[in-house]
Amino acid sequence: MKLRVLFSFLMLLAGTSVFAQFNWPEDPEKKKDAQTTYTLYDDSYKQGNYEAAKPHLEKILADYPNLSKAIYINGIKIYKDIWKKEKDAALKTAAAEKVMALYDKRFATFDGEEFKGIDRKAIDAFQFFYRDKAKTQFLLDMFSKTYELKGDKAFYPVGRYYMNTAALAFTRKIGISNDEILEIYNRTTQHIDAQIATAKGKNQNTKKYDAIKQAIDEKLADLKLIDCDFIVSKLVPEFEQNPDDAELANKIFVFAFDGQCTEADWFVKAAEKVFESDPNFGVAKLLASRYAKEKNYEKAKEYFLKAADLTEDNTDKGSVLKQMASMMRIEGNKKEARSYAMQTMEVDPGLQSEMYEMIGDMVLSSSECDAQKSQVDDRARFIAAYEFYQKAGNSLKMSQARAQFPTIGDIFTANKEEGQSIFVGCWIQKSVKLTRRPEQ
Repeated sequence: MKLRVLFSFLMLLAGTSVFAQFNWPEDPEKKKDAQTTYTLYDDSYKQGNYEAAKPHLEKILADYPNLSKAIYINGIKIYKDIWKKEKDAALKTAAAEKVMALYDKRFATFDGEEFKGIDRKAIDAFQFFYRDKAKTQFLLDMFSKTYELKGDKAFYPVGRYYMNTAALAFTRKIGISNDEILEIYNRTTQHIDAQIATAKGKNQNTKKYDAIKQAIDEKLADLKLIDCDFIVSKLVPEFEQNPDDAELANKIFVFAFDGQCTEADWFVKAAEKVFESDPNFGVAKLLASRYAKEKNYEKAKEYFLKAADLTEDNTDKGSVLKQMASMMRIEGNKKEARSYAMQTMEVDPGLQSEMYEMIGDMVLSSSECDAQKSQVDDRARFIAAYEFYQKAGNSLKMSQARAQFPTIGDIFTANKEEGQSIFVGCWIQKSVKLTRRPEQ
């Protein structure tokens, strides 16, 4: 009964497009045998009974190797599952080798299949053999061939596995040179950058690609191959010849941090190119701080403002506006310093105390604003400073400012009265309530 059902099933399939896609033998007896074997294999495979499917698969591979590429694709799935579940080391290795053999047989039997599947084979090989030192060169060769065949069209995780293999080769001391590792880094970086560009062109999320790029960079950094001498001798001259090369600039930027040589002039140029190609808050703030340190206040202001525009985080925005305020104070532009201090407090109220204190300090020290018209007019700025310190909640500095208030004699001599409004000019531009020194 079972055989009759199977025969009827075979007759039904024989006329379907599924069977029509197969390369059946012309000989009727062989064709019948191939169809029977395939049906038994496919039935077991679909039920997940891989052990029952294996003998039928082996017969197809031996007798009808060009029957269909699907035979190899599904066969690989079977032996990968066996590898995953197998506990015995020898049997596990045998399953892995079988997967590799199925890939090779599929590639040799069907045109174009190596191009389609070489990257998947390379990734599978890494998962199977990366712990085996003796397989290290095999893996390097596999990934190298993958890029030769598929280039930037390779499956996006390939670069990460290739870079991991290069790192293993380095630590295992199998003869790979620093230059070869850097070549692998460059190739894998080019690959993932191309994948990112393609995704962006399709308005797709690049998170998974960005993670691969980060992993590649971190793996190279872990090897400690890059130092300042390398950057200066190999990368900087190339960048000087190609100052518009954003990718090269990014490498210099990243490697300079690893080599702890961010103080060099070439680092600033690379950072500016990185920012130009991909404007972001962190690089803008770094450049602003660097220019501020060099007292190039015009360039520092440019990048501080760009940094503030590039973040929606009030804490980050407040931090750069605070630095702007401090820089303007150092430059001597107290009016601008106060303006940025006020903006700082607006976006980040947590900085109010610090900013009010800074404004108070500037007011207190602004002897250049004294018109020497009268002690009352000139000392009114100390009252203004006091009010800012009061807002800052700094009682010590309030006391220091109060000690400089005009005396009652000063007020009488100036023909003024306590409590009246006094305008403090200069950059301060603030009206205060005339108050005498507390000891008077």
